[in-house]
Amino acid sequence: MMIIMGSSKDVMELFAERDLRRVFPAYDSWEITPVNTRSDAGLFYRVSRKKMYTREVAFVAVSFRRTPDERVVSALDALPVSGELKAEKYLITPQAADTAAIPSGIKVLPMNAYAFEQGNLVWMTKKKNVKKFPEQAVAT
Repeated sequence: MMIIMGSSKDVMELFAERDLRRVFPAYDSWEITPVNTRSDAGLFYRVSRKKMYTREVAFVAVSFRRTPDERVVSALDALPVSGELKAEKYLITPQAADTAAIPSGIKVLPMNAYAFEQGNLVWMTKKKNVKKFPEQAVAT
């Protein structure tokens, strides 16, 4: 008999989804669904809600790299959008990631739980240990 405990998702993925829910909360009617892509570029989500007589849609990519890979941007641009909708594009990255090469049409959202410090990805475990990074280090 095998007992499976915990989640099958990676812990880093859970923290990314927590930040995603912070920006797109369920109480504002946002629905978040993972997008299955055939590339190894990273995690992608489709976020949508019905507002009055229209549907708002956003696609979100998650990158844990110091400098987000061009494959992430290409895969984000290639995600299917139905003809009548204009979708916003977002990229969630750790704080202090180098996002200078990200096109202006993609909005960058910094993570709360991860940051780069001296070139290393660090998990900011407790709020009392959180370090503030200068705004110029987080390119938007």
